Amino acid sequence: MSLMKAFIRRSGVYLAHTIVCISVVALILAVFWTVSYDLSVHHRRQAEQLVRHLAALPPGTAGSTAVQQIAKDFRGRQHCAGELCSYDFENGFATDGSPLQVLRRTEWDYFGLRPWEVAAHIETRNGEISTIYLRAFVGRGRGWLYNGGLFSGNMWAWLMVSVRSNAEEFAQDLKTGEEYASAQALTTGHQIAAGDNGLIVGKPNLDTPGSGEALIVNLSPSAPAESRSIAFDLNLRCATAMSPCTELCQLTPSAWRSYSKFQKSNGWSVEERTECTQAIHH
Repeated sequence: MSLMKAFIRRSGVYLAHTIVCISVVALILAVFWTVSYDLSVHHRRQAEQLVRHLAALPPGTAGSTAVQQIAKDFRGRQHCAGELCSYDFENGFATDGSPLQVLRRTEWDYFGLRPWEVAAHIETRNGEISTIYLRAFVGRGRGWLYNGGLFSGNMWAWLMVSVRSNAEEFAQDLKTGEEYASAQALTTGHQIAAGDNGLIVGKPNLDTPGSGEALIVNLSPSAPAESRSIAFDLNLRCATAMSPCTELCQLTPSAWRSYSKFQKSNGWSVEERTECTQAIHH
């Protein structure tokens, strides 16, 4: 009887220790997740403000002055050589080289933690903006699991959108689009012309480890405000949402609608899942 009591006491002690250890581990993980998630949200909000400022840049010398202020507010890197100045901006979470390498594992996607980045490059020449380049990508982990080891990170897929505004590049893309339309003997009628309203949207293949999808938006520097709003309409909540974005139309809804309308007007098919259908009719 005494042996049975001793066994029960020891079992109770072991059980209590086990519960305490599990509770401590759970607490550490909860604190780690809270700090990491708050950090990601903080950076996302800063990135959203940067995108809004870029979308509102005025043309001419006023835009150049505004860029200098943006560089001060968002800690942009400035480099000038003669009449040419460039400004670079980066913001993100758990990207390559980040000390939060453990968060590169795709399992964290179920808890709203995923790698993402927003980067911008602006050039001014003779006191006027000549180039604006914006790139945003968000990791997509669910359904793309590839285990490379406990701390090596997994193979994430990516949703990416890039926006560029440069007069020469826009003219070249417009010429290419017109030559393609001519070669395919496309008629006018109800078709949307390439470069309509100073906007060209394309969907290239994304050749990157983990695969994914990309949308490229080429914006004319003289495009109207409506087209600028379409180009810079990024849903960066995809970076921190508990329910992840799995389609391009969720990350860049307005540009996707523009792309979809252009494709359909020319009789070309567009693969649209439920998420994209909802985005188009939103």
